[in-house]
Amino acid sequence: MQSYVITLGLLVALCSSASSQVKPWLPWFGSDSCENGVCSSIFPTFNEEDDSLTFHNCEEDDDDGTCLGPVTATPPADDSRNEEEAVSKIKDFEKEAVEKAVGVLKALGFNPEEEYNPGQQRGGRLFAGGILMQAAIDKALAVLRLFGYNTGAQINTIPQPEPAVFKVQQSALVNLVDTLPAVVVSPTDAKDTNLPNYEPCRGGEGLCTSAQECKNIGGVAGKSIGKCGNCVGCSVCCQFVTGCQGITDKMITYFQSPGYPRTDRSNEACSLTLNVRDEVCQVRLDFIDFEMAAPQAGSCSGVDNFEIINTAQPGGVFGPGQSKLCGLNKGQHVYMPVKPGNILIMRATTSGVRNIPLARLDGTNRGLSGDTAFRWNARVTQIPCEAPGARGGRSLMKDLPDIRSARRIPSHYRKLLAPDGCRQYFQESRGRLQSFNYDGKSEVLLNQNYAICLKRPARSCGMTLKALGFSLPASAGCLPGNVPAETVDGVCSLCCTSTEGDSPGVNYLGVSGYSDGASVMTPIGQNYAVNQDRYFFCGAKLGVTNLMVTRTKGPLLLRVRTAGNYWEQVSCPDGGCLGFLINYDVDTGTC
Repeated sequence: MQSYVITLGLLVALCSSASSQVKPWLPWFGSDSCENGVCSSIFPTFNEEDDSLTFHNCEEDDDDGTCLGPVTATPPADDSRNEEEAVSKIKDFEKEAVEKAVGVLKALGFNPEEEYNPGQQRGGRLFAGGILMQAAIDKALAVLRLFGYNTGAQINTIPQPEPAVFKVQQSALVNLVDTLPAVVVSPTDAKDTNLPNYEPCRGGEGLCTSAQECKNIGGVAGKSIGKCGNCVGCSVCCQFVTGCQGITDKMITYFQSPGYPRTDRSNEACSLTLNVRDEVCQVRLDFIDFEMAAPQAGSCSGVDNFEIINTAQPGGVFGPGQSKLCGLNKGQHVYMPVKPGNILIMRATTSGVRNIPLARLDGTNRGLSGDTAFRWNARVTQIPCEAPGARGGRSLMKDLPDIRSARRIPSHYRKLLAPDGCRQYFQESRGRLQSFNYDGKSEVLLNQNYAICLKRPARSCGMTLKALGFSLPASAGCLPGNVPAETVDGVCSLCCTSTEGDSPGVNYLGVSGYSDGASVMTPIGQNYAVNQDRYFFCGAKLGVTNLMVTRTKGPLLLRVRTAGNYWEQVSCPDGGCLGFLINYDVDTGTC
């Protein structure tokens, strides 16, 4: 009888919403009892008029299916011992049923001091929109009324039970949840479901958290940059900053050089290890500051460098065997695919003996940071592809499946998410693209093979590119950059992709060309002339005029490719092979 009552109490607390929805579930919670060799089934019925339950029993051998009246617990009058046991069991039954009901109310944040009307729409942290929570509260109150307890002060006097372990048939509960309507999250409910140290603030500059959390915890120093109350218990927008040999799993972390923003000349290896969270599929690295020595012969290995070790890209982040950056990269960003639960390591190896680009050799002009001093400040953002807890995270109620969570991916992360395969992703319709470590003097890096993607807005037909600087290795006859191929001794050879003879190898900026900007008259008016139908660009110019118009209905992207072996200067335009600096404009409308 006791286990039956506990189960019934859970039924009343957990059933979905209306009384009509409770009825089909009642037989599932019935139980059997036998006395003096006669067995019968005990089951509850629900009275919709007064929101009460009545217990009946049916004789198993009753062929017509009729039931007797309500079950009574009156013991034989001549057996005082049996009477005491029965009374004790009834009291135990009442105590446990009431405690379970109060436990449900407390778990759902019910305040007995507030006026409450059954059926009134309420919100809640656990069940966004309040539909299931409201029904649970109503049924828990119904259990209390069965034993004479009213809302208010009487409920406060009931001892709070230990956290209950709700054990019900999970398959049946899942079926119940599947019948629930779609969850609508109100602004108040959304605030209650946001997680601290997860919700971004100030445009992704920090995380919303508590003032206590925004302190030096586990080697990760926090700095308040404003107010934020967008999650439970949160009060500040915090920047979490790590230095050398830091370890973190924060959604947004800053990795800074020693003494930043001051420059440094120390000889050391400084690293940050990022533990990738279960729901994360991408990491974005933003270089707010990045000043190191320029590459030598297209390589960063012999100078101060910043290396990225990604277990999801064992072959290299930027190309085959290429995972290092050096030179000037302020304002650049990098997207990397990651595997949930794995690690991502950023490691800076410095000596402070090589010159920073644009710094004078004689030291008379400190330039950007001084002759040999370096510094960096990188923001590391984990980008989730699933809501937190979607991979089987711990449920708020033990032994129950996750019912329906109001967790969602914050809009900042959703907007940051890049298409697969993009190492850089630009979402503005107008902006600037440049190769890594481009400064107008330093050479482009070897072994690069990555894609630059642009967000394609509605009614987009292509883009217009204007090169402010363009210089990539090319075979001798292609150095001017205005031809797609050259002919030597009657043999035609592609300019940017040849690997024969004295060719510098495969080096190009790949984009679907259409026009060099020249216009022609057409039956429907003036339009661009189709005079630059090529994909590979190298040499001293981006095509004929350093202006290129593309027309495509597919993704807007550019492919960067450089050779694995160093090219000689004879394969570079005047001034060297420096990379590219390009203004872009996404074309929309009728074109």
